[in-house]
Amino acid sequence: MDISLSELSEVKGIGKKTIQRIRKYKLADEGYISKYDESLHLDRNSVNKGDCLELMNGIPDNSIDLIITDPPYGIDYQFNNNKNIKFDVLKNDNKPFNLTEYLNQFKRIIKNKKGIYIFTRFDIYPKWYKEINSFFKIKNCIVWNKTGRLGAGDLKGQYGLNHEFIIYATNGRHILNEKREKDVWKHQRTPKGEYCGHPTQKPTKLISKIIKKSSEEGDVILDPFAGGGSTGIAAQNTNRDYILIEKEQKYIDIIKDRLRGGDTNAKNSNNR
Repeated sequence: MDISLSELSEVKGIGKKTIQRIRKYKLADEGYISKYDESLHLDRNSVNKGDCLELMNGIPDNSIDLIITDPPYGIDYQFNNNKNIKFDVLKNDNKPFNLTEYLNQFKRIIKNKKGIYIFTRFDIYPKWYKEINSFFKIKNCIVWNKTGRLGAGDLKGQYGLNHEFIIYATNGRHILNEKREKDVWKHQRTPKGEYCGHPTQKPTKLISKIIKKSSEEGDVILDPFAGGGSTGIAAQNTNRDYILIEKEQKYIDIIKDRLRGGDTNAKNSNNR
């Protein structure tokens, strides 16, 4: 019977270093090598098309100041609750998602004493908590309390899904900027005028808040699942550099348009 690494880590007598060695060999056997490849080098302030698991090998070791990302949840997500916008089904979101492969890359490229923010759902959180905690120190599960319309789901048999989790973890002791805040953030969903067409687009103002709390001007922010590009917009608006990776060309084009200034709504809302 197969046993996952997260389950193995709970077995008495098996330490963290042993788990890390097993993980390294397992990922190598499956063809996932986390190692800097200069031929794939990703520049600062770049939007890159492709599989982030491969393209992150173009990022040098210990070179990223902050990771903010919203990976696929593997739940075949589709949202059409907005009467004015018809979203596409997310590609490949109906397949199991192995976060561990990506965390292996995150561990290599992020600097010491820096932060990582990963968006997730209530039903994915238990599994991802175990996986993330085997690489990094989880400090909070931030609850994003979404104001505005009720979330999608079973309209007759389920309470409206009006929150999302953000797992905040660190690589060593990371000091947050500004005053201490609570871990429940009341923040509106992406404003209508800011929507670019991506079904899980995050509000630029929310991403800007994370960036200001966990980075400094001139730092490099990575989002390997860039989607509609809100991380890049927020980084640009707060004088940080960014590296974005996205698989789909239609969203690459949207991101580049937003970064050129086509997303004036997001920039104005960030400055309010």
